[in-house]
Amino acid sequence: MKNTLMKSLFYVFAFAILFSCNSNKNNEILTYTTDTTLGLSRVNLNTISEKIPVDKILKEKKDLKDDEKFFLQLVSKPKESGIDTDKPLYFIIDQGKSTYDPDAKAFFWITDKAKFQKSMSDLTKSKVTIDKKDYIYVDGKMTGSIKGDMAIVSSDKSYSPYAGYNSLNTPSVEPSSKLNEKYFADFWGRKGTSNAAIKDQVNQSLVSDKDISGWINLAAVASYASKGYIETLAANKLIIDSGIGFDFNFDKGKSEMDTKTFFNADMKKVVEKYYDKNAVNYDLVKNVELDNSKSFTIGFFSLDFMRYLVKEAGFEATVNHYLASTNKTLEDITSTFTGDYAFVDFKSNPADTVEYYRTNNAVVLGFNPKKKDALTSLLQGPLGQSKKYMIADNQVIFSDDNNVIYQFQNKKVGKNTKLNKKTGITAYSWSDGNDYNQKEKATVKVVDMVNESKEDGGNLVSKTVFTLDKKDENALYYLIMNG
Repeated sequence: MKNTLMKSLFYVFAFAILFSCNSNKNNEILTYTTDTTLGLSRVNLNTISEKIPVDKILKEKKDLKDDEKFFLQLVSKPKESGIDTDKPLYFIIDQGKSTYDPDAKAFFWITDKAKFQKSMSDLTKSKVTIDKKDYIYVDGKMTGSIKGDMAIVSSDKSYSPYAGYNSLNTPSVEPSSKLNEKYFADFWGRKGTSNAAIKDQVNQSLVSDKDISGWINLAAVASYASKGYIETLAANKLIIDSGIGFDFNFDKGKSEMDTKTFFNADMKKVVEKYYDKNAVNYDLVKNVELDNSKSFTIGFFSLDFMRYLVKEAGFEATVNHYLASTNKTLEDITSTFTGDYAFVDFKSNPADTVEYYRTNNAVVLGFNPKKKDALTSLLQGPLGQSKKYMIADNQVIFSDDNNVIYQFQNKKVGKNTKLNKKTGITAYSWSDGNDYNQKEKATVKVVDMVNESKEDGGNLVSKTVFTLDKKDENALYYLIMNG
């Protein structure tokens, strides 16, 4: 069977992650969201369907895969598929049997079973049926379940790149299907969370005025990824009842992404303590030619905050043991540097074959002038080993490019017209989209990608704006055409 219903539906979720209903209340999905749920995603079918010129894409893009065609039809003509467009399309990510293969499910509402079976069968080129018990089958294989007008669809397909191989890197035996009556009965019968913090975070994250939005359960993800080890550390108290919200909006010629953390009271106090100001030291790049870069990031990271987390995690002694050969401690390092940083990735010169294939970048770090001797000592160890660097009054630059070192040493001011000296933020990043634009035959190119981050009431928030070189159609159209 070439396609399955779930594989097609999850194209939507992959689309949201690569880039990720008329009420911000998410009561139905919260009924089936547990304390261990890893994350949720919500797709607003109404707004998405209005932004994609499906007929134009089907006519112009000749190499569309069946999954892509299904996605386009789903978001453009959901009513013809028997799906309720007044309700969101959700995705639930639960913990799976292994840390690299979580259990993902699509959650939506069906208004017309007959229409759903027919349209999905036509679109997926398979036989989609619903039996008398309201189980959904694709070519005879159980795939989903309906309760009232609510439906979930899942898949045995693994989304891990290592799935299907054992420790000897040879194909493993295909396991029996996890999708059976018990699997779906357990889902419909499970008790939703009573945690007020989780409910509030979900309702703040999964919103109706964004095309795609999502929420990540930070504590559950950390526990799942560490196989429970994080729960044995003192630092675990800082992520209990914490999450991350994100959303995407697509407009003509541009796309925007917003993220926000939902830290608990303990973590908020720590963040506010160590991030007591939103400020970027732009003097770090005063003598660096940012106009010759493909991308750059400049900002502040609290080293005292890092040291606090290392200590709470119980790793400070281990780090100090590792540093023993340098006769330094973690405190020596964190007190030497200020936390101000800049990373610059320069353009390569196509005329110079050697330079073209060599990474050309620079790192600038701020340091305490009173600790210059300590910095010099650190650079004589592993930190400065096999690296070119130049120390100024309160900054040190690392780069293999002699021209970059020379400009910094001679305090030659860079033009830096690409740098927007925003205030009230902790970090600013810019990129010309070079990595994305490397794709051959791209219909559209990213010409500007800007990210701003800051601390806000003990939480960390950021906004990223992608600007394209074409504005005739919605950004979604161009991104799909580039796919």
